[in-house]
Amino acid sequence: MVQTQGLKRSSPKKELPLALLFAVAGALSFWLPDLAIHVHAARNFGSRQVWLITILLPAIFLSAYVVARWFGVRRGFKWVGAAMLLGVWLTGGLFTTLAATASGGGFVGTGILGALLIIMLSVIPIVTYILAAYDGSLFALLAVTLGALLFCGVRASWILLTSVPSPPDVIGEKSR
Repeated sequence: MVQTQGLKRSSPKKELPLALLFAVAGALSFWLPDLAIHVHAARNFGSRQVWLITILLPAIFLSAYVVARWFGVRRGFKWVGAAMLLGVWLTGGLFTTLAATASGGGFVGTGILGALLIIMLSVIPIVTYILAAYDGSLFALLAVTLGALLFCGVRASWILLTSVPSPPDVIGEKSR
C-alpha cells in the first residue's frame, strides 16, 4: 500500500464498513434531534420548533463530524463528511415520516404496504428534500449540505494555493 504523508490507508475491505458506520453516524446525529423535537411537540409543532431544528440540527451534525473526522483520520478514511452527508440524505425520508407519525401523519393508517412504499421511496434524495420542507427541517438540511460543499471548496482552494511552486529566481535574488 502507498503511504501518503504519514497517514495509514485502509484497505478496500475496511472502507465499506467505515463508510456505512459514518453514514449511520451522520443520519443519527442529524435526524434524531429532529425526531425528538417532533415527538416532544406532537400536535403543537410550530415556528418555535422550526427555529430550534434549524439551529440545533447543523450544530449537532457538526459536532458529530468533528468526532467522526478524528476517528476517520486515525483509520485512514478520507471521505467522512461525504459518507455522513450521504447518510443524512438517504435516511431523511424515513426519519421525517417517523417524525410526522408523532402528530398523526406518517405511518399512521398506512398499513404494511404503505409503510414499505414510504420506506422504499425515502431513499430517493428528492423525497428527502420534499419531506424536509414539510417537516420543518429544510433550512437545516440545506445549511448542512451547502456548508459541506463550501467547506470542501475552501479546503480544495487552500490545498491548491499551498501547493503552488515558488516563482522562478529573478536575476540577482535567491529563492527562499
